[in-house]
Amino acid sequence: MKKKISKFIGALVLGGCASAPPSTRVSDVPPQRLETSVAVATFDSVWSIVRQTYVDTAFVSSKWNSVHASLRPRAQTITTRAGLDSLLGDMLGEIHDSHFYLIPASVASEVKSDDSGGNGTTGMSVRIVGEGALVWRVENGSPAALAGIHPGQSVQRVNDRIVRESVKKVMSLAEAPRQRALSDLDFKLNGPLSPPAGDSVHVSLVGIDGKSFERTLVAIPKKGTISKFGNLPPIAGVVTVDRRLVGGAHCNAGVVGFNIWLPILAPELERAVKNLADCDGIVIDLRGNPGGVGAMVMGFGGFFVPSTVSLGTMRTRDLTLNFAINPRQVGAGPYSGPVAILVDAMSASTSEIFATGMQRIGRARVFGQRSAAAALPALMNGLPSGDVFVHAVADFTDPRGGRIEGAGVVPDEIVPLTEADLSKNIDAPLEAAVKWIQSLRHSS
Repeated sequence: MKKKISKFIGALVLGGCASAPPSTRVSDVPPQRLETSVAVATFDSVWSIVRQTYVDTAFVSSKWNSVHASLRPRAQTITTRAGLDSLLGDMLGEIHDSHFYLIPASVASEVKSDDSGGNGTTGMSVRIVGEGALVWRVENGSPAALAGIHPGQSVQRVNDRIVRESVKKVMSLAEAPRQRALSDLDFKLNGPLSPPAGDSVHVSLVGIDGKSFERTLVAIPKKGTISKFGNLPPIAGVVTVDRRLVGGAHCNAGVVGFNIWLPILAPELERAVKNLADCDGIVIDLRGNPGGVGAMVMGFGGFFVPSTVSLGTMRTRDLTLNFAINPRQVGAGPYSGPVAILVDAMSASTSEIFATGMQRIGRARVFGQRSAAAALPALMNGLPSGDVFVHAVADFTDPRGGRIEGAGVVPDEIVPLTEADLSKNIDAPLEAAVKWIQSLRHSS
């Protein structure tokens, strides 16, 4: 059992390629001829993947075989792209679950995972806003900062990728998979901004004054605690702590942020929470945190609950894991003040499990933008047609029995990013969380 649990926890690492809602797929390319052999091979690939990996084995044994028998003859008559689209939509429609969808071949290159990213950083992070992308954060002293790049500037191009064209393609998707694909594109845009140290990134931007400019940024080594986990490349884990003071010394709100859920950061996270134990409230910043080791939510969550409680349940074909958290000491006991959690479109996997679990048990209020909707461990498989099939290999239910896969964590207070706020270095989601903590203090 220990071996199975270890394998399961490993599957929760970096669930950035997790599944999204189903959709009756409508191709965004004009009808075109298609070889029947490609249609049959694509149908067979999707059917085999579901048969081998879908967590609902009762469905597989009772229904999925009949789907093959009834629909495969139709695949053998297909000669157009539109015909294949219709067949795959009908096929996945038989699953009646929210964990399976197809990314069209014409869009797959915009969101499919690649090897972008490395051990370096340009110090620049971007986020999709509206029909384009804006600079979200710039680290002090980083190559981006030294090049005169500031939050709020519009990002036109990252290397060869024209941002608006990529966003336009993703926005052309049906409503159901669009949110997940936009989150994937956020990751895709940010990956090249953290290449191996010494490599360069070329960016084109438009300043707040409307003037265009270009910069070539040479990445420097990332700061943080370097960790090697499983088959992942070395990752630099970073924990940040900030005390928001009022009246010179009183801590109105403590902010702890971290970029990934890895065990090597556990001691730093414990020190951070204990350092903020005297604050009126604590803000946990999970923006940009793509996930990590799922079991960490049990240890970290224990700092904020007075009794044993579950943050949800994950189930695979082999086992069920209850994310139960037990109280942990922060001074005389667990931290009892208000807790706010910040999420955005790049908060995924373990971050979503933690945020929604804390929200559902009434222990935290969530601020920011809707999360990535990628809580489940999942796989992305290329198909003979050129499409990409995204499918979950587990199921997760929150403490109330609901699902967040495909929907994401919905903030209690949705705080959109705006060019005006970013250009003035105003962190609107954080300020909203601090304001909430202040309101509780004044009302008590």
